[in-house]
Amino acid sequence: MTKSAIVIGGGISGCSSAYALAKRGMQVTLIERNAEIANSASGNPLAMLYPRLSGDDLSSQFALESYLYSLSFYQSLALPASDFSACGMLQLGFNSRELSRIKKVAMRHESAEFLQYVSHETASQIAGISVAHDALYFHLAAWVHPKHLCLHLTDHQHIQVIHSQNISHFLKHGDKFEVYSQQQHIATADVIVIANANDAQQLLPDLPLNTRAVRGQVSLLNSTPDSQKINTIICSDGYLSPAAYSAQSHCLGASFADTDLDATKPLDVTPSLADHATNLDKLSNISPTLYQQLKEKIVGGRVSYRCTTTDYWPLVGELINANALKIKPVRPSASTDSLPWLSGLYINAAHGSKGFTSAPMCAELIANMICGEPFRLQPELACQLNPNRFLLKALGLKKLANSIATQHKISG
Repeated sequence: MTKSAIVIGGGISGCSSAYALAKRGMQVTLIERNAEIANSASGNPLAMLYPRLSGDDLSSQFALESYLYSLSFYQSLALPASDFSACGMLQLGFNSRELSRIKKVAMRHESAEFLQYVSHETASQIAGISVAHDALYFHLAAWVHPKHLCLHLTDHQHIQVIHSQNISHFLKHGDKFEVYSQQQHIATADVIVIANANDAQQLLPDLPLNTRAVRGQVSLLNSTPDSQKINTIICSDGYLSPAAYSAQSHCLGASFADTDLDATKPLDVTPSLADHATNLDKLSNISPTLYQQLKEKIVGGRVSYRCTTTDYWPLVGELINANALKIKPVRPSASTDSLPWLSGLYINAAHGSKGFTSAPMCAELIANMICGEPFRLQPELACQLNPNRFLLKALGLKKLANSIATQHKISG
């Protein structure tokens, strides 16, 4: 029976994974390289919880499943109003392409309770300010305070948090895993969950994760009497929060820029004027009036480096031994049980800019797999999350990659 776990990484992926295991009675050691948890990509002033849907594709299905799960999960935590607000969100049809998309989504989900198509007049009433575009209205959408949420999740009797330790490697002796910071032994447990985003590849040098770093910047804007009337999150190609953060400031974002990380150099986390300008361009698509009112109100910003994959799906599940598979390949028609699984080694990473929406459901999925529990996630979605997919496809095992789902562990 699995009784202990090590979680590497103190962002939302790691904290939600630790919580999912701890609530099942497992003793969890969460190890964070920084002096505080939620100090990297999970440390923004606010995180927005909403799905971006496009149709009936698997990506939209995953976005919707994650969104509905995370909302229910956060509501179950009874967070204070200062840390969580289901204020709703308007996705504007601010150009012809977006208008076509939201109409398509509304038609597909016309009987659903979680969204509705609204005219620009109705959108204006909902938003509290004049809105020039029709919109999709997600009345349950929310924002959450990232750091306070992560602190809440790890404030658990079965979770020990170790700060300021950068895990360099791990070893497996018998049924136990040991993790090390250079030559210093840090902890031992039955299972490991790797949740350290862009640093995950360093711990798994032989397994291609196909991750990339995306530099993102949010801008903080002082509110005005007019902008304080905003009741909901409003989205165009970016988002504007209600005046909720730091004495009635708005959070505006976010910029995106692919980045080649250099492990020998410190990350550049200095907010740039160019990225502030990019965010203000997104604001102009929401409301030219707000743009004029707020363009001189920037009082700060925050830069972080999100982790995503080349196919934009997270990496979630149990890992296989890449070297063993290369030395002794399996047939394309082989069963998933014939793969050289690294029993007890899991990953929950690469959620991009949607970590606070998708990571909690993926954490629950990993806990289900570790504990041999059934899970509602469709097998087709679990296959898309398979963290070994890039290796299997590179070895000509695409069919096998597309057949892996949670059933491997649940039925085993």
